[in-house]
Amino acid sequence: MPISSGSQPKISVRIESACDVQSLADALKAGRTEINQIASRPDAAGLVIARMHSDLVDTIVRRMFAISSEKAQQVHKAPIPPISVVATGGYGRRQLSPHSDIDITFIPHHDGDPAADRVIKEMFSQLMRVFMDLSGMEVGYAYRLMEDCGRLDHQTCTGLLDGRLVAGSERIFIQFEQEFLTNFNPADFIFTKLFERRQLRDKCGFTPRVVEPNLKEGPGGLRDIQTAIWLTQARAGLCASQVRDARAWEALQREGGATAAEAHKLAEGLEFLYRVRNALHICADGKRDELVVTRQEEVAALIGYTRSNSQGLPPVEVFMRHLYERLADNFRICNRIMERAENSRLFLGIGLDCKRKCIVPANDALGTDDPMWMLWACELAQRYGLELSEQLERSILDLLQTNPIISESARAGELLARLLASTGGAYPILQLMADIGILNWLIPEFGAVMNLIPYDPSHEYTIGQHTLEVVRHLDSLRRPDEREEMREYRLLMSDLRHPERLYLAALLHDAGKFDASRPHSETGENLARSVCSRLGWSTEAADDVAFLVRHHLLMSETSRLRDLNLDETIREFVSVVTDVDRLHMLYMLTYADTNAVGTGIWSQVKARFQRDLLLRSERTLAGEDFESEESESLSRTRRRLVKELSVGNIPETETAEHIESMPATYLLNTSMEEMSLHIGFVRRARSGEPVVDFHDDRDSTFTAVTVCTLDDPQPGLLSKITGVFYAADLDVHSAQVFTRITYPNPENEKVAERIAIDNFYVDFRGRQLTPGKRKEVADGLTSVLKGTTTLEALITKRRKRTEVGSPVINLKVHNDLSSTFTIIEVTADEERGMFYRISGALSSLCWDIKSARVSGFRGKSIGVFYVTGLRKLTDAEILSRLERLLPIHPVE
Repeated sequence: MPISSGSQPKISVRIESACDVQSLADALKAGRTEINQIASRPDAAGLVIARMHSDLVDTIVRRMFAISSEKAQQVHKAPIPPISVVATGGYGRRQLSPHSDIDITFIPHHDGDPAADRVIKEMFSQLMRVFMDLSGMEVGYAYRLMEDCGRLDHQTCTGLLDGRLVAGSERIFIQFEQEFLTNFNPADFIFTKLFERRQLRDKCGFTPRVVEPNLKEGPGGLRDIQTAIWLTQARAGLCASQVRDARAWEALQREGGATAAEAHKLAEGLEFLYRVRNALHICADGKRDELVVTRQEEVAALIGYTRSNSQGLPPVEVFMRHLYERLADNFRICNRIMERAENSRLFLGIGLDCKRKCIVPANDALGTDDPMWMLWACELAQRYGLELSEQLERSILDLLQTNPIISESARAGELLARLLASTGGAYPILQLMADIGILNWLIPEFGAVMNLIPYDPSHEYTIGQHTLEVVRHLDSLRRPDEREEMREYRLLMSDLRHPERLYLAALLHDAGKFDASRPHSETGENLARSVCSRLGWSTEAADDVAFLVRHHLLMSETSRLRDLNLDETIREFVSVVTDVDRLHMLYMLTYADTNAVGTGIWSQVKARFQRDLLLRSERTLAGEDFESEESESLSRTRRRLVKELSVGNIPETETAEHIESMPATYLLNTSMEEMSLHIGFVRRARSGEPVVDFHDDRDSTFTAVTVCTLDDPQPGLLSKITGVFYAADLDVHSAQVFTRITYPNPENEKVAERIAIDNFYVDFRGRQLTPGKRKEVADGLTSVLKGTTTLEALITKRRKRTEVGSPVINLKVHNDLSSTFTIIEVTADEERGMFYRISGALSSLCWDIKSARVSGFRGKSIGVFYVTGLRKLTDAEILSRLERLLPIHPVE
């Protein structure tokens, strides 16, 4: 059976005469010094030393309690009501290493008694002064009442499982322990503790055999042994005294399924680990649990490893081999005990038990007629990672066949809110609920679209399954992800105050598609309000959910198809999205909805546009003013840019000329680094040499291309550039056209120098441009722009069609979305080459394009072009001219 740790030596320090903080601290210091001298002997037993430290602290705490009680009695002139001073955690187990933390809990007979409060406050003051201030020891402090036992968090429960009375009333402590065990939830504790343990193990590695093992939290460390005992104690309902010291090994055999040999090995392992840990604390003169390489030889010598073995191995290597053997044994045996506890039959309540991680009926009958038990079972499955047994699933299916009525909708709404807000994610349980039929029963509006065909070739799932995929992508924002592009999404999700609102909106965002007679977002808004009302959600929650459903396409459409450099675009957007919290929820919903459509729909270009819209909207909602061409603030911006750019090697006159000749949208949306580059590009362009510059963001799937060249006298430069892209098989996602206008002769403003600085986002087969593709594009642009090759010849060489004006599906003209531009929206079947074809058509009409977006979505390609100079024409006249070049062949 378990090894003997030997008899416990006595120390000479006497504490009974200590009467103040300083004398208590002196006694504590003397006692610790004497114990550490004993611990430094090679034959010192690890657990004996741990108990000696615990007993020394007990003596100090008891003396503090006596002093504090005497002072309180002198003030209140009455007996002190019963108080229990309880050691918890490692201190409760009497397993304190030289620099371990001390955890103490005060349990009064009842709250608010002045005399008891005075004792506790006085003791607290002494604890802080003696242990922390004068001795450098960490002290944990808690105040618990009997009525607290039903609402204790997991960490508090863990500490109280090791509770041990140190001073005060034994009766109060026994009553509290009984109340604690009565309210204790074994299943919750076991599953939560195992999840916690596995997370900590992950941080320390999956094997004990690491170069610098963690004696406490690492695999096979002290925490594994403690966890095995806690789980056994929780499952069997044992109080702390029944699993302390040798009784722990007996309990592991009796209740935990361990063999006598396994219990003996764990006892040996615990003893060895405490020998090592005590020595490490002494060597480091502080609390340490990681046995770093630089301490291993010193620790080995302190516990008696001073000679090489028969094979000539150094003492430290012999020591580490023994340590790894102990850790490996602990790891293996504790894993088995944990698995037995996890797979054992556990009481869940509401007529349900858990066996082998499956929820099963506690008896043949569930013991309740309330159909709410289906939701409770789902919550338990989600919380603890459990499955529903086949028998339970059959019971659910049978019950759903009767179409049971939800008697307490508000209670169902609360349960659903908890399911949706779970930090572990909602998708797995919602998918299960949808497959069985529970979700359709709870939210019939969702059930109506579960098997509805989307009639959209870009969608890979039914409407209902797409909705569940949206939830799955929202869940992904809760998980760790090292990709920089996901950092903002994860931060926003972690800061979200009401994630359940976002998740319910995700479930309902396409629910309106069952009614094809009106826009599904409008129908869905009404459905969302109805569902929230039925579930008893607040008006504020209903408003948020309805808003997200009504506008779930707004951010996607705005970011894909509108020029985000224009103030009016942002103004229009924030006139709808007026709240930062809603903006953030809409941002995440847009990400999840787009990703859930199907493979290849989401792209980093779309991510970039959406992020730009997010940041600009955030600034606007924060109160930052827009700047216009005539505003004084823009003039100040121009002066500041001239000053800051001139700090470099660029002459101030050249900088000032560039700043004054560029439009406001350029100045407000271009970094100073880019402006510096552009000034250099302009120098080269003036000499007749076009500049083609490529830039890739780290890990992006697209390339930013800047083309700087002398502008054509007539509109058509954009068509030339995008024609070269078309010839090179590039997909063009956006274009931003800036024209720098200066007047070399101020007396003759009719003669202007026009230099184009055009920016594009492009990719080649969904990726950044390779070095070879860059050279091909740069050579093509240079030859076409310098006139050494015609665009038609280049396109023909690449075996592409040269004609402009292939049929389109739809044409729209918007003169009401901008005070400056006419917006032409073109929908077509093809994506690659569309930019070139449309820009060529517009150029042939001598219409000047200032910016454009092309986006593939829902199986079609939509291009939006911001054009100047058409204000004198009516929409009908514009459409008439366009249709002659771009005949419309609508989809039947």
